[in-house]
Amino acid sequence: MQHGLHTAETASERLSIVPLTPDRYAEWDEFCLASPDAWFWHTSQWLEYTLRYRPDLQPRSESFLCLHEGSVVAVCPLIVETHAHGTESIREFSYGGDAEPAPALAGALPEKARKEVLQRVFAHVDELAGRINIARASFRMSPLAPSFWNSPFQAANPLLRLGFSDISLATQVIDLSQDEEALRHGMRSEHRLHVNRASKSLETTVLDAATATQEQFDQYREMHRRAAGRVTRPIETFQMMYGWIRAGSAILCSASLQGKAVGFILVSLYKDGAYYSSGCRDLDHGGASVGHLLQWRTIQWLKQQGVRRYEVGIQVYANQPHAMVSERELSIALFKRGFGGVATPLWRGEKFYDRSYCLATLRERAEKYAATIVA
Repeated sequence: MQHGLHTAETASERLSIVPLTPDRYAEWDEFCLASPDAWFWHTSQWLEYTLRYRPDLQPRSESFLCLHEGSVVAVCPLIVETHAHGTESIREFSYGGDAEPAPALAGALPEKARKEVLQRVFAHVDELAGRINIARASFRMSPLAPSFWNSPFQAANPLLRLGFSDISLATQVIDLSQDEEALRHGMRSEHRLHVNRASKSLETTVLDAATATQEQFDQYREMHRRAAGRVTRPIETFQMMYGWIRAGSAILCSASLQGKAVGFILVSLYKDGAYYSSGCRDLDHGGASVGHLLQWRTIQWLKQQGVRRYEVGIQVYANQPHAMVSERELSIALFKRGFGGVATPLWRGEKFYDRSYCLATLRERAEKYAATIVA
């Protein structure tokens, strides 16, 4: 779509900001589907999920569209959440306690126009922050967005040019354009052994829009509760996930032993990318290879469906000032790396609007980090 945007026409007065309301969800989602910067995290489905994910954070949406002469040129998912800070409460722009999806722009925009639109979008974020007393904002960019792979080499974190400080992480992404044999050999040898062992006794099924049933999904939800030892989030959010499966935006891969389900993983789908969203296994089943087989069967299915990239999740190697790491997180990252792929930048940035909160946050991070590296 041509938006008729040229440098002379993109001064801030020619760009208008319109709040996102439910009646514009279809327009929003249509734009996200076309934007090379958007992935599933930008859609109204994920926005509604996040608004229900952590009710303790009192979330509310301040999401908005940026228009030029009636045409959408950018969307900015934006949620206000209330976080505890000592004995006080502070407001942040965050998504379920994590960084917000960065704004997504129209693909037809020339580079100079993109810069002006981004400046207008983040100027509005700053205006909102001042108006509703926001202490901190954080954003992230998805490596599954098509625009991430447009450059022949990795550039620096684009959020730094917009006044944000770097709090980036890494995530593991598997290129599914390789042939299946190459994908298998890309796995750690120990993982291949686990897959071979589990395939001799377990059956796997990929439940998609055509085959998933409420009964099967309820089995996953109950297993998730037992494995975690508690209900980790509102039941409503699980039902939304089932809706994604029925709409073709997710799959549920199950493993069974003699007809009894012993493990599940849920994978989100959007455009030509997939993301490992959730997994659980039956703790009464002694086989530790359930997760290995489920991941491999999922990789095979995604490749057969023409999915190009599969993001299996965050990679951590050591403590960072902005990201302290537990032994469990190190173990999970090591497990995910075993399926191959490459560690890819997960660009994230933060901006503080409150000086005292900035000082307190950075001081707390420094003290925790120093305690781990200095005797």
